[in-house]
Amino acid sequence: MIKNSTLTFLLSLMFFAVHAQDIIVRKNGKTVEGKVTEVGVDRITYKINKEESSANFVILKKDVLRIEFENGQTVFMTDRIDGGRARTVVERENEDFGANLINISPFKALDSGPGFGISYERIVDKKGYFGIIIPLTVTIPGTSTYIFDVSDNNGSYMFYFSPGLKIYPFGQRKVTYAVGPNFFFGKGERWNNSSIYDPNTGGYISNEQNTEWVRMGLLVNNYINFQVTPKFQISLNGGLGSRYVDREKYQVSTTVIRGLQVTGEFSFSLGFRF
Repeated sequence: MIKNSTLTFLLSLMFFAVHAQDIIVRKNGKTVEGKVTEVGVDRITYKINKEESSANFVILKKDVLRIEFENGQTVFMTDRIDGGRARTVVERENEDFGANLINISPFKALDSGPGFGISYERIVDKKGYFGIIIPLTVTIPGTSTYIFDVSDNNGSYMFYFSPGLKIYPFGQRKVTYAVGPNFFFGKGERWNNSSIYDPNTGGYISNEQNTEWVRMGLLVNNYINFQVTPKFQISLNGGLGSRYVDREKYQVSTTVIRGLQVTGEFSFSLGFRF
């Protein structure tokens, strides 16, 4: 059920981004959706869909407050006259930011422990709706959340590689939201301390060893980006998903395989854009 709902949500966002239209806002508050083909001196021409052969419609410019284009640009109409023509004021909402982003995460919280990471992101379309992100993460040695009753002196750690897709429903703005799936693969070591009952003495024998730890799964991440300057940004993201593989291999050739489990992450990042 959760998997189907997540897939439906992501497909809906992709449909919204691909089929977004221009919005003409009248002075009376009513809106018209379509594809603006021409903004003339006294009238605006538009189509109700993107087909080249579809009919053209006309609306008087004096009745329009603004046009919100699908690329994020907003054009305001005013009654001021400049050289005999009505003046058009353009406000750019979809900023011309760089398509490459490098983010450093000084803090990340995962279910395998706190850590830090770095990621590279590339905006792959001209309108800024889609990005490919490649994060690398390492948990801080000695902080495994699985160790409750003993100190993790031998330094449990995990390395994660989690490429993913980011969908920006509103494009690239100074403050923007994104959502998308990330496939993750993690590998590392965990310090394991267990006790074995000795029937000869009636006591317990401590058994300490490192285990090889492998994890794979899928996360759906939500992102909030704050573009402080054209080159510098601050980001927050939180994700929830499932681990499909969670395997530990002991030195005695014993392997423990766990079933499907819920997982998540949260991170704070500082980024450079170019």
